[in-house]
Amino acid sequence: MRTMSTRLGLVFAGFAFLALVAAVAVAIATDTGPVAVAEGEAAEEPVAGITNVMNAVNHEEHGLFGMIKSFCDADGADKDGWALARHRAQMIAEAGNTLMGKSPPRGADDAAGLAKWKQHCANFRDAGKDLSKALAFKKADRAKAAIAAVAAQCEACHKDHRSN
Repeated sequence: MRTMSTRLGLVFAGFAFLALVAAVAVAIATDTGPVAVAEGEAAEEPVAGITNVMNAVNHEEHGLFGMIKSFCDADGADKDGWALARHRAQMIAEAGNTLMGKSPPRGADDAAGLAKWKQHCANFRDAGKDLSKALAFKKADRAKAAIAAVAAQCEACHKDHRSN
């Protein structure tokens, strides 16, 4: 039986994570392009590039994707881990939005290529949302199918846009 302090700690951790997600979402939603700066001040460059996002989100072992996959491969044995896995899936979906604002290393030299990139990013985002929904049902088999769909979206995009 859990103690009240453990539950309280989980609640606070959940709120902290949601606050982080909300801050990222607001920052992305309000981003209107380069920020005007005073004379003599340098504009802040983006911190994370595509490779950074891919490693943090999709790394097979240490990224959010890998952590969700490991959790589901254990058939959700950690009963308290479902909510955290779902939060991770929501951040995978948000990564699709982040990637949409980036330029891929290849395959987006014209309007058609850029449109294809943006569609890949939207498909990745939507696959992350579907994974989040699957995790909400706490069914490992359903989540595993959604994980496979996320991986398929990655492969489709890599085929068109990843540098060799």
